[in-house]
Amino acid sequence: MKIKSLDGSIAVIALTPKEIIMLNNALNEPCNGIDLSQSEFENRMGCTVEEAKRLLSEIGRAAASVKSSN
Repeated sequence: MKIKSLDGSIAVIALTPKEIIMLNNALNEPCNGIDLSQSEFENRMGCTVEEAKRLLSEIGRAAASVKSSN
């Protein structure tokens, strides 16, 4: 991972294909693998289930792209 830029509202990072897949897998577990209540999920993750699933979907597209190019 390389941090490209940071400002108060956005961070731009560069990830290797392996890191994208790792991030996808890390998000997938709390979203789909571990049974957490809504409040426990939000306490542990710092976001709602819906927010995490949206991010997982975006990361998932990137992970699928790097998997298909390998």
